[in-house]
Amino acid sequence: MRKILMIGLICIMLVGSYLLGTTQAKTKIIEIVPNGYIDSNSEVFQENYVDMREVEYFEVKDGLQLYMKDGSGYYWN
Repeated sequence: MRKILMIGLICIMLVGSYLLGTTQAKTKIIEIVPNGYIDSNSEVFQENYVDMREVEYFEVKDGLQLYMKDGSGYYWN
């Protein structure tokens, strides 16, 4: 009787693991940008991003203050 229960339990575990392994999650299609390419010459990039290579100094107090090489600056609170 014990061997039959053990075989039954093993069969249930095998079927369960098979079903769990074949279950697939729903996928979402995303756009892949090759090698992390960002078009830095586009108008959207120029208006929305700061070129961190131009930052000469920064301070962090109540927010982030960036000082640029050309004398301009940005502040984020």
